Amino acid sequence: MVQEICLLLLKASAVYFLCINVVYAVLMLLSWMKIKRYRTRLKDETVKDLPAVSFIIPAFNEESLIVETIQTYLSLPQAKKEIIVINDGSHDQTMKLLQTMFQLQKVQDRIFKSITQPELIVLEAPHMGKAQALNYGVTHATYDLICTMDADTIPTARGVEACLRSFATDSKLVAVGGVIQVLNSQVLKDNSPLEARSKEWLTSFQRIEYLRAFVCERLGWSFLGSTLLISGAFCMLKKEAVRKIGGFNHRSITEDFDLIVRLRRAYQGENHHFKILPITTCYTQVPRTIKHLSIQRMRWQMGLVQTLSENISLFFNPNHGPLGLFAIPYFWFVEVLSPVVEALGLVLIPYALYQNWVSLETVFMYLGIGLFFNLIITLIGVYFDNKYVSKKKYWSCTQSTIETLFLHLGYKQLTSWWRLIALFRSFSKNKAWGDKPREEIIHQTL
Repeated sequence: MVQEICLLLLKASAVYFLCINVVYAVLMLLSWMKIKRYRTRLKDETVKDLPAVSFIIPAFNEESLIVETIQTYLSLPQAKKEIIVINDGSHDQTMKLLQTMFQLQKVQDRIFKSITQPELIVLEAPHMGKAQALNYGVTHATYDLICTMDADTIPTARGVEACLRSFATDSKLVAVGGVIQVLNSQVLKDNSPLEARSKEWLTSFQRIEYLRAFVCERLGWSFLGSTLLISGAFCMLKKEAVRKIGGFNHRSITEDFDLIVRLRRAYQGENHHFKILPITTCYTQVPRTIKHLSIQRMRWQMGLVQTLSENISLFFNPNHGPLGLFAIPYFWFVEVLSPVVEALGLVLIPYALYQNWVSLETVFMYLGIGLFFNLIITLIGVYFDNKYVSKKKYWSCTQSTIETLFLHLGYKQLTSWWRLIALFRSFSKNKAWGDKPREEIIHQTL
């Protein structure tokens, strides 16, 4: 009886991961179609005047990088822009550095403007958390388009222009984002990393993760009109849309995911668009220690469960088209439940081997097939990025192959374990974000 149950669960797990791989393959194909469609439309589009945009950047204890980060925004070629920095109750030198380096002048209570950079506005506030800080910034935004950014995120001129162009040509567009790349260097030139840290495996693994998530997956969902998440590290959207749903939800620990899901509900049936563009919009810092990576991934998982649970009515809801019928179930069955299935497999496979219920050859065969399939996905993503998305030739096929193999033989199991823990913690009340360490950024101008 025990043997039958064990083998049945193992077969069910194999079918489960086979289905996931089929879905990945379909999304990868759709991503390719998205890239081709975007390139075709780009050739036919003629935009004379791009709209203005307000960049909104919450900053909490960002003294190590705030000045250089703001410099990257000021260096963007877009003429009609403003940069709104919200000093969210920092207790380090963030505000003092901003005042000194940009010669801030107080114009109203807690509102400062730069004498040397007229497009820079700094709002001072008691510590409210990221969501409330964003809402505070929205209330002071001058332009109809806003772009939420993280203080450790570096925008690209091509990405900003592509998003503005999308709004100029699509009156039904509500929110747009692009491909986010890992900032793997402290030294920048023209708002791009100048050199890579090839020896930092933790950073390299996250680069692969971001590549697969954005280039091989989210572009596919965007092609289906089922974009469910536009990362808060770079999300450009209409200000009126944010106001329509009451702003960012301060109770959510993943306010960016929560915002897009609520916007999708608010604009149901109105034929409005949410897009991910096949172009690099920004580079962002990622955790460089196991400790901070574990904290980040558990929070992401708890935020995922929180937002999906609060919007359970979307699950298999035909009124939302592919979003309700495919995207939402995918997030439930894959993003939420896969750590449970993986943990089950890691327990049952050694036990079945010990009992001689399965052969070692069979286990290695399935493992090899899985690794080969994931390697193909990575290499196709590398090709897409090098040729169409970033066009920077950052990726080496040989190094990406090695990193992918190690990614699925240790690192992935570790992140799945953190996500599994987060599933149980999702039922607790302690869901604060906490601090995230920052690195100094050097912007090379010569």
